[in-house]
Amino acid sequence: MPTSAQSQTVASIATLLGVAFIWIFSPPFFVTAIFMVLCVAWSAWIFISIFRGTDELKSAGVRYGLAMASGVGVPLSLAFVALMIATPGVQGAITNIAALSKSGLSPPAIGFGLGVTFTVVVLCAVFAAGNWVWWVSKR
Repeated sequence: MPTSAQSQTVASIATLLGVAFIWIFSPPFFVTAIFMVLCVAWSAWIFISIFRGTDELKSAGVRYGLAMASGVGVPLSLAFVALMIATPGVQGAITNIAALSKSGLSPPAIGFGLGVTFTVVVLCAVFAAGNWVWWVSKR
């Protein structure tokens, strides 16, 4: 696995741990804002890495991962959201999580945030899987 893929894997793990930390401990707003800025910077870095440099293998792997995230991850996310809407048990769990929150936001806002977070996690996971599949198929 090339160095860029290793650093992207480390950044993915750090993002998942950060989301878990924010979800569990409800830190102050500035901690959440800093984490969001780092996530946006990581996303921009991945996007820029497609067009930067002469490493054609890395660019092709990232392009394949993005194509898989948009072609498989988006429909998968939409299917999960439809399943969440249609399943009363999942709606009750989201409502309970929103009721336990100490952020001061309304339950619909917290539910929306959970949905966005879930969608981003699914897209990142499908991107990582697509990038991995491309590298495995070319080795």
